Amino acid sequence: MWGTWWVWDARLTSVLVLFFFYIGYIVFSKSFTDFIKGEKFSSILSIIGIVNLPIIKFSVDYWNTLHQPASISKLSAPSIHIDMLVPLIVMFLSFLFLFLYILILRFQAELNIRKININNIKFYKES
Repeated sequence: MWGTWWVWDARLTSVLVLFFFYIGYIVFSKSFTDFIKGEKFSSILSIIGIVNLPIIKFSVDYWNTLHQPASISKLSAPSIHIDMLVPLIVMFLSFLFLFLYILILRFQAELNIRKININNIKFYKES
C-alpha cells in the first residue's frame, strides 16, 4: 500500500467523493445566472452529499484497510499512550477556547455593524 500514488482505501475514496460533491456545489452555485436556481441545485447536491459524512467517519470501523481504528473511544479506555494523550487534550481545549473567543468577537462585530446600520437608517429618516 505504501509508495503508490493511489490506494482504493475506504476513507480515501469516500473523501474523494465528498471532494467531488464540494466541487459540484461550487460549480452549481456559480454557473446559473439566476441566483436562486443555482442555490437550489447546490442545496440539493449538499443534501445528497451529507450522506457521505457518516460513511467517512465510520469507514475505519467498518472496513479494516489503510487507516487504524480510533485511538480514543467513548466505550473503552484510550489506546493512545498518556504522553501523547495529555498534549492532545490540552491542544483540543486550547483550540476550543480560541474558537469560542473568536466566535464571541465575531458576534460583537456583527452587533456593532447592525447598530451602525440602525443609526444610519435613523439619520437618513430624520434628514
